[in-house]
Formats: sequence, C-alpha cells, structure tokens
Amino acid sequence: MSLKLISGMMKSSGNEALLMMDADGVNQIVVINREALLDVADPPRCDESRLQERIDIFSEIASAKYDRGELEGDGRIRITAVDVTEWAGTHGVDGRDPTHH
Repeated sequence: MSLKLISGMMKSSGNEALLMMDADGVNQIVVINREALLDVADPPRCDESRLQERIDIFSEIASAKYDRGELEGDGRIRITAVDVTEWAGTHGVDGRDPTHH
C-alpha cells in the first residue's frame, strides 16, 4: 500500500522537513534531512520552496520505503541524500536536474 501526501513543511530549525502522509487512515510522519534537500536539485537549497518543488520525489521515496518496511525505531520514515541518489539512479535522472519536476 502506498502512502498519500497530506502536507509538507520545513521544521522551524531549517535543518529538516516533515511530510505528513496517509497510510490507509493512519498518519505517517516522514523526516527529510538537510542533505536530502540539498542534494535533490541545483542549486543546492534547504528551504520551503525546494521542499515544495520536489515534494513529489520525496513522497515517492517515502512510499517506497514504507512499502519495504523501512521505518525508524520511532515509526517514522527518514529520507537521506542516499535515498535521493538511489531514486535518481533508478529513474534514470539526475536528481539535481532543474527541469525535472
């Protein structure tokens, strides 16, 4: 079962972003670390606009990790730069390609 995006936001610290996703009626929290936000596109940025520009990519990565059972000990899904690189490799795109939406 894939997750469905509810909302996404930067944490006030500016070092991470959060996605709230729906897992068949249950909220699933996704944490996106700074490096993942910086690595997803050029120029590297870790801000709300970058999150919103690439929220579809982060949602897809989160759904795949959820489907594989890759949850943290606290039940959250964590997305890192490694996840972004792996996603780009399996989709035949450069994760930093500014034309990819």
